[in-house]
Amino acid sequence: MDISTLKQEEFKSSIYIKTKRFSYLKNGKKHTWDFIEALDSVSTLLYHKERQSFIFVKQFRVPLWDYQVRNNIDIDKSELGYSIELCSGLVDKNLSIEDIAKEECLEELGYLPKSLEKVADFYGGFGSGASKQSLFFAEVSEEDKKAEGGGIDDEEIQSVFVKVKEFEEFSKRIVHAASFEFAYLWFMKNKTQIYGL
Repeated sequence: MDISTLKQEEFKSSIYIKTKRFSYLKNGKKHTWDFIEALDSVSTLLYHKERQSFIFVKQFRVPLWDYQVRNNIDIDKSELGYSIELCSGLVDKNLSIEDIAKEECLEELGYLPKSLEKVADFYGGFGSGASKQSLFFAEVSEEDKKAEGGGIDDEEIQSVFVKVKEFEEFSKRIVHAASFEFAYLWFMKNKTQIYGL
C-alpha cells in the first residue's frame, strides 16, 4: 500500500457502517446521540501446536493510522497504522459464525482449523456504535496449512508467530486491542496444562 496516496474524502454511504442520530427528551430538554450501526465480527486465537506459538495477523488499518497521525503518537514511521490482531472478520455472509471464522483463518493465515472452541461474546463501542464480537479458539498444525494466506481483495496481511512464553514481552511492544490480551489470559487459564506449558 502506498501510504502517500491516503486522503480523506467526503463520506456519503457505506456497505459496512451506517451513521445514525437519535433524539430524546430528558427533563424536558431535547438531546441527541450520534453513532454508527456496524456489523458484528468474529475473531480466533490460533495456537500452532508444533511451534508452541500463537499465530496473529499484522495489517495496516486506516483508522489506526489516522488516530496516530492526528494525535502525534510517538511510533516508528514504518509502523504507523499497523496493528497485531487476532485473526478476524466481519459477519457479512450468509454463513454460521463458526464457518466465517474458519474462512477468515484460511484467507488471512492459510490455516483451516478442524474445529473451533467458543470462548465468549463481547460487545463494544457502546457509545459510538454497539456491535458483537464472537471469540473462538482453534488449535492448528502444519497439516492444517491449506493456502498461502495474506488475505483477499488486495489485503496485505502478514502472519506473526509468537511463542507462548514470549507473549507478554511481545505484547508490550505492539499496538493491539483489549481482546488480544483477553484471549491470551483465557488461554493461560484454560489451555496451558493441556499443552504442558
